[in-house]
Amino acid sequence: MTVLTKPQQRQRRRRRVRAKVRGSAERPRLSVFRSNRGLQVQLIDDVSGHTLAAVNSIESDLRELAP
Repeated sequence: MTVLTKPQQRQRRRRRVRAKVRGSAERPRLSVFRSNRGLQVQLIDDVSGHTLAAVNSIESDLRELAP
């Protein structure tokens, strides 16, 4: 059994989840990436291969909304 690095673990987890989850225009897939600096969220239509919406908590206009 080999020890996987963090990027390898993330890729393995991504492949496992993507094998089970598909997004459509009616019900898009929600993709969340969390880092130490903030969040990145996307709504993805896998049928057409397009990102419907994307939000990043690091953007300056969202920081103004934070309490």
